[in-house]
Amino acid sequence: MNMTLLIAILPIGLIVLAILLIPATTRSTVETRFDAPIDTVWEIYTDFENQPNWRSDVVSVEISEDGQSWTETLERSKMTIRFRLVEQSPPNRLVLKSTSDGRFEGRYVAEFRQEGGETIGTFTEEATTLGVIPKVMRFLFFNSRRFIEEHAAESKAEIRRRAS
Repeated sequence: MNMTLLIAILPIGLIVLAILLIPATTRSTVETRFDAPIDTVWEIYTDFENQPNWRSDVVSVEISEDGQSWTETLERSKMTIRFRLVEQSPPNRLVLKSTSDGRFEGRYVAEFRQEGGETIGTFTEEATTLGVIPKVMRFLFFNSRRFIEEHAAESKAEIRRRAS
């Protein structure tokens, strides 16, 4: 084989192989403690309409007429994400389905338990990327664990703000 051709094909082959090895589905679980009663934490996590007031990346939220689904518009990525309520067992369990314009579909589970004066939240996000380019972009630019941690940190700040 011509050495020039091999030098040209090898990097392309390695890139294709790397893309094929990126998993389409990712899953992250984060546990965090809230210095607040479980009902207060539940109230913050299910107050979808007011999230643009305290979540730094949420520009707007539009709630459907039936209140079972809504659309969030994110500032940083200009992405629109549609959520649908799958399960709600106040104040312990919240399950959402999400999708974004053919880029991904996912499932978000928030589980809460009271331990003394604290609430323990366990958050699991599973997302399946649809298509090669969204898969690469998600791999390079999105960290679901960090996203969950940022949401929890902003939730804690909102809990403190409402308590004062």
